[in-house]
Amino acid sequence: MPEIVLTVHLMIVLFFIAGFFIGLSWNQPMFRYIHAGSLGGITLLMTLRIPCPLTLLEEALRNQSYEGSFLATWLNRILYLEWFDPLHVLMVNVLFMALVLSSFWWHPVKK
Repeated sequence: MPEIVLTVHLMIVLFFIAGFFIGLSWNQPMFRYIHAGSLGGITLLMTLRIPCPLTLLEEALRNQSYEGSFLATWLNRILYLEWFDPLHVLMVNVLFMALVLSSFWWHPVKK
């Protein structure tokens, strides 16, 4: 079960990254607003140092089950960027959020 939560978590992260490029090319207003709003929510959580609910769920499930698989171990390392300083991860997230928000100015939403 923790592997399922981890996989969903990774898919959400990929949505944040790929969603920027998809939003620019597709330029669907609702998609861009949902993408920017959800990324803003995650950026706010990170800034306030509030753990992501999916992270908490995965950790709780992992403590109840076996140690984990090879795939889960590597997905964890990739998703949680264990080799980076948390401040650097926050800075990259804030810069990416600024890029997403600025895209509404330099690539306006079609009406």
